[in-house]
Amino acid sequence: MTPRPDFITGNTRLRARLPALLGPVDYDQLAGVSGGAVAERLAASSAYRAYLNRDQGDDRQLLDSVGRRLRDLLRGVRGLYGGIAGAAVGVLLARHDLQDALALLRGARTGQPAAVRLAAVMGVGAIDHRAAADIAAASDGTTAVIRMATHRLPDTLTARALPAAWERYELTGDSDEFETTIAAAAIDGWTDRLEWIGRAARPVLELIQAECDRANLLAVLRDPALQTPRLLPTGLVPEPALLAARRGDPQPAIATYPNWRQPLERHLHNKDLPALEWDLDVQLWRQAVRGLRRGDPLGATVPVGYVLAAECEARTIRLLLAGTAQAHDVRDLLVP
Repeated sequence: MTPRPDFITGNTRLRARLPALLGPVDYDQLAGVSGGAVAERLAASSAYRAYLNRDQGDDRQLLDSVGRRLRDLLRGVRGLYGGIAGAAVGVLLARHDLQDALALLRGARTGQPAAVRLAAVMGVGAIDHRAAADIAAASDGTTAVIRMATHRLPDTLTARALPAAWERYELTGDSDEFETTIAAAAIDGWTDRLEWIGRAARPVLELIQAECDRANLLAVLRDPALQTPRLLPTGLVPEPALLAARRGDPQPAIATYPNWRQPLERHLHNKDLPALEWDLDVQLWRQAVRGLRRGDPLGATVPVGYVLAAECEARTIRLLLAGTAQAHDVRDLLVP
């Protein structure tokens, strides 16, 4: 029997960080104003004062500042938890490790400058700056794969899958297949780890499953060929339910996720995929933050809620700064 993970100490320390996140009053003040006004208000706030200033007129600099704040919010979260609890929390940050690995490999495949590759790395989990810099300096995709596998990144199991996936890519040139294969290997490893931990890791496992289901649903709805696209490992929504949603019958998917009802029914009428993606994200964020506030204070709902709240804040601020949030009301993110 797996020993019960101890989340108490880590949760206590993580809860002490909650005031650093934007709250209802902050979102309310940022809603409905221009991107320039958002930047000014954030620069005057205690949360973003160290990252933004009124002299930053370049959009790229503003968005990079948001990324730096997110890194600061997430770095060190894993270190707050020891033992088995730390392994569960590590999966939350492994989601960023996977994206970092894909960004480094994508940059190598497409010949991007090393600085550009490195700038895309969050570096909040297992992929630290030194390893990322070594991989980013690779002269080509093959070298990047070898270096990543040598560093055993983003984790040992995924690193083992890299050489075969790269050989397949060199034959087919199918970058989507290559990245999906890597992602699937990582997610399968996370799932095995969380299932071994057991009930205490359930909030993290449910998040991974929900993110896979969301990504798979959007992939199926986005595919114009009316064929099954390459999918991530199935979460709770089986492939037939995804295909039924594309045919206009969302009920099988809604049976698994009742909070998908309104987003999917709206999509039936407007066929607006970006709006659907936002609506699904909002549902996921609200559920996670509700768990942070009202869930088990001794379990994994606290780190799940904190990490998603930080990620949600960064994505929302990027939309507001870019002036592309008109179609979304950030007040949707507030949890009653």
